[in-house]
Amino acid sequence: MCGTIGALVPSQTVENLVMEVVEAGAFKLEIFSLCMDKDCEMAYFSADYGYLYLQRQLKVSVDYKEDAEKKYACYCHEITLDMLREAVLKEGASSVKDILDKSKPVIVDKCKENNPFGCSCLADMNKRIEEIKLGLSGDL
Repeated sequence: MCGTIGALVPSQTVENLVMEVVEAGAFKLEIFSLCMDKDCEMAYFSADYGYLYLQRQLKVSVDYKEDAEKKYACYCHEITLDMLREAVLKEGASSVKDILDKSKPVIVDKCKENNPFGCSCLADMNKRIEEIKLGLSGDL
């Protein structure tokens, strides 16, 4: 392991995102962290290191990791960073609501299961939209 301090995530998130079949509630008593080092292949680890999951063992790519296949801005709606950038620069979107189809409601009740951080991406998406509009996005 890289030694970087991880971000705490709900065990429900890990249960849902690891490729191996995990019985619902199996990790109920575990404390998991998400490795925040973009160069480290580790994704999740439990507090006692009894459970270790690499990026390649997850159903989705962790967007900030260097080896991520897809870099998502929103996991529930499957919006990649490239799609977000295109929506802002080419289509004039200025908010998350502009980016989502008008017919689709903004889903936030599945974030704990879909987002590797185990929380909503709305605030992060709005921040990224502002960075793109200001030309600060660089590599996002």
